[in-house]
Amino acid sequence: MTTYMTLAWDVSRTSGSGGIRLDWEERQGWSYALTGFDPHDVLLYTVVTVLRTPMAAPEAVADVAEELVRRRRLPDREFRAEWDGARDVRTAANGFRRTRLGVGPLQQGEGGTDSTKEAGPGVQLTIDTQADTYEQAVAALRAAYGRRSQA
Repeated sequence: MTTYMTLAWDVSRTSGSGGIRLDWEERQGWSYALTGFDPHDVLLYTVVTVLRTPMAAPEAVADVAEELVRRRRLPDREFRAEWDGARDVRTAANGFRRTRLGVGPLQQGEGGTDSTKEAGPGVQLTIDTQADTYEQAVAALRAAYGRRSQA
């Protein structure tokens, strides 16, 4: 239930003797891999330190990707600005997860603010990711929010 993306260039599209893979995970941000002739043969895997926000602007990502593909190294400059569409992406991803788990939608905060507040009383729920199955976690979430199981 975590959003991720992989951009890959095989050896025919890069300089050097291997490919490049640029990975994104919504909470962790960007990382890259230098790959061998076989894209599954990872020679180096590391965080993209020049993208200082998990939701960097597409132009910044393109600049980083171009430098990796052409020179197999990160650019000398840092990119600190978050993408203008980041908030909308986070809202959509959270809405999808809430729908998928069967919990209610978030309601707009009072006074016309952009803050969001959970409808109804607060609930604290602990799920043991080592012991609980996905189905048990979903059932616990549904029970906590007063939703019946979907058969």
